[in-house]
Amino acid sequence: MTQEQTLPYPVGQQVPNASLGAMIQRLLPKVPVEIGETKTDLDVTVAPEHLFALVQGLRDAKDLKFDFLRNITGVDLVESMALKYAFYSFTHGHALQVTVPTEAGHPHVPSLVSLYPAADWHEREAHEMFGFVFDGHPNLKNLLLEEDLHIHPLLKAHPLQKADIKQGIEDSSAGFTF
Repeated sequence: MTQEQTLPYPVGQQVPNASLGAMIQRLLPKVPVEIGETKTDLDVTVAPEHLFALVQGLRDAKDLKFDFLRNITGVDLVESMALKYAFYSFTHGHALQVTVPTEAGHPHVPSLVSLYPAADWHEREAHEMFGFVFDGHPNLKNLLLEEDLHIHPLLKAHPLQKADIKQGIEDSSAGFTF
């Protein structure tokens, strides 16, 4: 018996599914998006004010049915920031990345907790580490740092970032060989 026969969902090499972009635009015509690709996924870029409508459509449309939120991560681009959402459909076996570009600082983005309960901790982490504000989140408090500590350690403007670079973490080996 092959692995594909034993699992209840499609399995295969993960590559961008070009037809998925056309399907999203056809099924969600009122949501303005830009379609691109990464090495492994289709990348859908959407403005923060249209994120909730897009994700609700991705989850609810029968031909898309993105039933799993893999993760959410923040990206500090110095002059701006972005959130990256990774979705997967166990029903159809396709994957998708959603990119939400934002201004630098403390950008506001709608919470997805009502659509995907797993977004709770992902959003709390992005809030804590980068300063994103998830409007509508039921409990946006720190996961790792003390609750009264209001720093965002993964921002490039964080004062310890320069110390990390001086230690050689980004430009040289880790200090040992395998």
